[in-house]
Amino acid sequence: MTVDDLKNKVPDFAKDVKLNFSSLIMNSDFDEKLVYGCAYASSLALDDNQISLVLEEECSKRYGVEFIDSVKATVVIMTLNNVWYKYRDAMPNSEMKMAPQRMRVNVMANHAGLGKILFESISLCVSAINGCTFCVKAHSDVLLENDKNKEDVFNIGRIASVISALSKALSLS
Repeated sequence: MTVDDLKNKVPDFAKDVKLNFSSLIMNSDFDEKLVYGCAYASSLALDDNQISLVLEEECSKRYGVEFIDSVKATVVIMTLNNVWYKYRDAMPNSEMKMAPQRMRVNVMANHAGLGKILFESISLCVSAINGCTFCVKAHSDVLLENDKNKEDVFNIGRIASVISALSKALSLS
């Protein structure tokens, strides 16, 4: 199945999702590698095998197998971080809310082989899917400090939203 087949599989009751998928993913004005990387990472974070397989094939054709492994590494480490920081932020007092992570996250040192901006963008997207406000703020700040603008940051959230809605629409069809 291709990305176009995936879009055409969206049921009529989710026409907005189909249009958003087309404009925000397939025909985006933003950096293609970032868009497809975020879309693929979102599908992995959602555990949606159908969407993941299609986007993995597309990303593999466009950017190669190393890109696929780097996105997977980012999704895995951000899942670890998102669970930890949501857990830590739920602690009953400020001392506990500042507890050190004390878990290995070495893959972050080299940005999982993606480069800083792409890694931070995909990390932001996964954090949005996983609902970690601490990580959403942290990765948004890094992007804004590195010459990305608010619209770039908002677009990452839109990608996560569209893939999440696409997953829901396909599961309901």
